[in-house]
Amino acid sequence: MDEIPHVKSGCGILGIMRRPGSEKVHASETLTSIECVRYRGSRLGAGFAVYDLERAGSPLKLKAFVDSDETVEKISEALHGMDILVEPLGFDSKPMNGFTSWTAYIESSPDNVRRAVNSVNHHLLRDGFKGRIYSWGRFLEVFKAVGYPSDVYGLYGLDEGDVCGDLWLAHTRQPTNSPGVYPIWSHPFASYEVSIVHNGDVSSFGANMEFLRYRGFESFVGTDSEVAAYTLDYLTSVEGVSLVEAASLMAGLYDDIDVAKAVKYRGVCLDGPYSILAGYCDGEDLYLLAVADTMKFRPLVVGYDDERIYAASEEAEIRSLSEKARVWPVKPGGIFLASLKRGIILSGREHVECFYGPYCRHPTPSNAIDATGMSYSMVNALLRKLFQEGVREVALKNVNGHRYLGINMPPDSRLHIYGTAGNCLANFNKHGEIYVYGNAQDDVGDAMYGGRVVIHGDARDVVGQALQGGAIFVRGSVGNRAAIQMREFRDRRPCLVVGGRADDFLGEYMAGGVVMVLGVDALDVEDVRLAGQYVASGMVGGRIYIRGYLEPWRIGLNPPAADIIQYLRGLALEGLVGWDTVEELSNMIHIMYEDLAGLLPGKALKRISKLYRNKYYRELRVNYRNLDYEDLRLVGPILSEFFSQFHLDSRLQQELISRKFTVVEPVGAGPVLEKPEE
Repeated sequence: MDEIPHVKSGCGILGIMRRPGSEKVHASETLTSIECVRYRGSRLGAGFAVYDLERAGSPLKLKAFVDSDETVEKISEALHGMDILVEPLGFDSKPMNGFTSWTAYIESSPDNVRRAVNSVNHHLLRDGFKGRIYSWGRFLEVFKAVGYPSDVYGLYGLDEGDVCGDLWLAHTRQPTNSPGVYPIWSHPFASYEVSIVHNGDVSSFGANMEFLRYRGFESFVGTDSEVAAYTLDYLTSVEGVSLVEAASLMAGLYDDIDVAKAVKYRGVCLDGPYSILAGYCDGEDLYLLAVADTMKFRPLVVGYDDERIYAASEEAEIRSLSEKARVWPVKPGGIFLASLKRGIILSGREHVECFYGPYCRHPTPSNAIDATGMSYSMVNALLRKLFQEGVREVALKNVNGHRYLGINMPPDSRLHIYGTAGNCLANFNKHGEIYVYGNAQDDVGDAMYGGRVVIHGDARDVVGQALQGGAIFVRGSVGNRAAIQMREFRDRRPCLVVGGRADDFLGEYMAGGVVMVLGVDALDVEDVRLAGQYVASGMVGGRIYIRGYLEPWRIGLNPPAADIIQYLRGLALEGLVGWDTVEELSNMIHIMYEDLAGLLPGKALKRISKLYRNKYYRELRVNYRNLDYEDLRLVGPILSEFFSQFHLDSRLQQELISRKFTVVEPVGAGPVLEKPEE
């Protein structure tokens, strides 16, 4: 495999679970999937976790990294001293950076083993790091090391055996806050029947670790990732909290959590940018859990086909195993949960049906270049060569996650992509047209200032970031933070048109251009909502059209209702607000500035307005109305081109134009197009 650049900002994570009645997942399938995002990793850490429900009745299996036979004896003696029976199984890996993986069967209660593992690891680290117990469980086994996933695969001999399981997790790249030179720092992290792989940075690591220390945990390797495994095990196994509640507490999603429970476990809330995948077994069933942080700063997609359920950093990981899988992004703060016996329990978002592209199958031309087996750097080098030689129309087939396609295309050129386009499609592009007959991953059209991108399926997060020219048409839906920092300059007005819906932070810090979200496949759906929350946060220019009514609280970034009520109580104590007003507002789930303006006296309103005057706040003009003359002059040609590109019925366009839109633009913005003089 040719060496390729790394993406140091993000790990690669993967989860695969078989569906009831399907064959077990082979280790080779997991390797194939995680290796297709090799560029997200480094040589400093990778690993796998595998669950097998058929191990019921088997003893617990303990695994430890050791530097010598003497350390093996110390671990065995310490476990014996805590009334744990130990049956050594020997070493199950080749040596790795001075350590080898040692395994043993053990017998004792889970609570006793948890205490013993904590104590043994504490002493091993205190004595100058001689080893580390890194996995113990009945249904779970972990394989991890320093290296790429393929290196780990070979070190443990997974390439020589027929290793299968009901559920696999995989990870590539060393964890945050560690040098990554020893295998103890590699993912997955595990505790009893819980294992996790993580992409991101848990900035609350210190507070989370103190929560665990107070409850008896005293040995940590010093990375933010392991606290998630320990916390999830503690909540589910020790405290008896349900898996969904535990995930909600860790993600800070308190809406459906009892207040007393939320206060009791407030130390488990994870802060920072992260996507986490976890495996869990309760002895009766297996679970695949996926959690995205509330701002969705790290990618996370999930999906399924007839045989498997998937979760991954990139859609390419899923497509490497299944062309027919239905794939969708987990929403900000979303929780996805599936079990071996029950299938998908929580989908990780609403409106899953909006993310089933591609919407139209296109036959692949016979002269298309086959990207199979080629890295993205090889594909892009070939494209540059062809365009420099004067070729003006190129087709690529079997594209799966290839990055940076369509950059610096020459004028009057066309690129046809059959498959799943990788991250950073058409970044900084100025010329040419790009057609994707499938889905596109994150960051389409970043800083693009000319040309056209036409996507016949869905696009994921951060579409059109800093888009400053040209057009992006998406037949399906888009994920989080589409059109952020979009801008225009003189006569260069970019546009983004979405045929489905959009997730949170649409048009954040938008400074120009036109965005349209149409919901063309939901014209007959009543009360359709085509955008998430925080639409136009910090918007200073341009215009956004969202078909249908969008509740005012979804527009802009408003302070939490709890903070407003707390402030109002302080004003009531000063006599500036009546307690009846506080009570009235306390019954509201979302409190807009306009709500306060109609109820509070001037001095109180001036005081509390400070909560709304943050760096994200801009006064917006929001109207729910039919399109007028100026609108049609602005968006009519854009809509006609959109409908033409996807061969949609012109009558559907007329029906769409007759509907009402939520129109958002900054207060003080002049007309986007001047009316012609009479």
